Amino acid sequence: MQKREIGWIVLLLLGVGAYFYFYSHWGEKKDIQIFVSIRQMPRRPGNAVTFPIYFTLDSTYRLTSIKVTDLNSNTNSTNTAKHVLWQLVSKNVSEPVKLFTYGQNLDGMEPYLKGVRPEPLVPGEKYVMEIAAGPLKGASKPFVAPAIPK
Repeated sequence: MQKREIGWIVLLLLGVGAYFYFYSHWGEKKDIQIFVSIRQMPRRPGNAVTFPIYFTLDSTYRLTSIKVTDLNSNTNSTNTAKHVLWQLVSKNVSEPVKLFTYGQNLDGMEPYLKGVRPEPLVPGEKYVMEIAAGPLKGASKPFVAPAIPK
């Protein structure tokens, strides 16, 4: 081969490599997508005041932490901590999960503070869920827990 042909092949390979580097997003860390859904049950479950909240993830993950916080708890000051209603952390390795409900005990996870149970959701309040699965993180859009009509 001549030098000119080798030069064109190298230039072509560099162009293809640059295209894949800038436009394919290979190797980028992706955010975990969380979809919130409310299931309106025909009967009132126990003494609950809100409908059950279901969280569906875009794929199956071994979660390392789950946290649901109240968005209305720190509206006046930026220095106050958010009110955490439910927080779980992984002991060692959690079981893979794709769908779970608010307050559910997940295999391989335990409450962040020993003996603390999930607080009930208040109708009309805004909440957000944050999760982590190792280096991957995700947060839900703010959601409101609707009240069960009496």
